[in-house]
Amino acid sequence: MSIVTKSVTSNSSSNKRSQNRHRFGQPKSSEENRNDKGASKPPRPTHFLCLPLGHHPNLQEKMLRFHSSLLKDSIEGLDSSILVKPRRLHFTLGVMSLSSSSQNQSSDSRPSTSPPKTVESALGLLRSLQPQLTALCAAGKPGTLQGSLERVGAFESKDGARVLWVSPREDERWPESEEELQERLKLVRVAELVHRAFKDAGYITETRPLKLHCTLINTSYRKPFNRNSQLFSFTDVLASDAILELQPGEDHAQATSVTPSSVSPSNRTVRVAFGTYDIPEIQLCAMGSSGPDGEYISLGNARLTASGGGAAAV
Repeated sequence: MSIVTKSVTSNSSSNKRSQNRHRFGQPKSSEENRNDKGASKPPRPTHFLCLPLGHHPNLQEKMLRFHSSLLKDSIEGLDSSILVKPRRLHFTLGVMSLSSSSQNQSSDSRPSTSPPKTVESALGLLRSLQPQLTALCAAGKPGTLQGSLERVGAFESKDGARVLWVSPREDERWPESEEELQERLKLVRVAELVHRAFKDAGYITETRPLKLHCTLINTSYRKPFNRNSQLFSFTDVLASDAILELQPGEDHAQATSVTPSSVSPSNRTVRVAFGTYDIPEIQLCAMGSSGPDGEYISLGNARLTASGGGAAAV
C-alpha cells in the first residue's frame, strides 16, 4: 500500500511541477514531450467539397495572363511553384477526412459512437440536399449558379502572406444591380446550406465560419518543399501591374496604381474584374489528385440545374 501511495504522491508532485513550468513559460521536460507525441492528432483532410471554376476557358486565359504579369514584377517571395494552376480553381465549401468502404471493412471492429465517414456516406449526404439545392437555384436566373471574382485579398501576418485569394464581393459599396445582388445572395445561400449540413453531420470539423474564396497563390505548394516555407509580400502584389490591369472599368482607365479608395483599409482587399462564371455542380474531390488536364478528380457531384438529378458517383 505504501508503494502505491508513494507513486501517487510522486505523480502529483510531477503534475504540480509541470503546471508551474507551463505557468511561467519554462520548457517542457523530456517526459512531457514524450506524452505530447503520444497524444492523438486529428486526421489529415483527404477530401473537399467545392464549386468548380477552372473548367471555364475564359478564366483559364485570364489567370495565365495574371500569372505572367505577376512573375514579371518584383514581388518578394513569389515563384511559379506557388501559383495555383488555372484548371484547379474552385470555391472551397469544406474539407474533411474520409475513408473508403474497403478501408472500414479491413479495420478492427471496435465499437464506435458514430458511423464511419466514408466517400460513399458523404456523397449520400450531398445527394440528400438535392431538393433544397434545386429550389435555391431556381430563384433569380433559373437553371444554374453564378460566382463573381471581384475581390482580391490575402491570408497574411506581419511577416508576410501565405495565400492570395479572389472572392465575390461581400458588403463593399460598389455599384451593383438588383439582379447581381440576388445572384450573389443565392451563391451565399447554396454555400452555407452545404457547409452547415456537413458540419452538423460531423464531416467538417473546422470551427471558423465559411469564407468563400478561390485560392490563387499558396506557399504550401512551394518547391522544394519546406515546412517553414517562405511567405510572399502582399504589399508588392497590391503595387503590381498585374493588379492594376485587373481594375474594373473606369478605375482601370484612370488609375496608374491601386488607389487607396480601391483598397479596403480594414483587411486590405482590392476590387478586381476577373469575371462572373456559371457553376453547374458541387463536387466532392480528392486532395492532391490530378486529372488529365491537371484538374482535381471529382468522385461525385450534385447538379445545380433543375434537371440535374442527384449526386452521381464518377
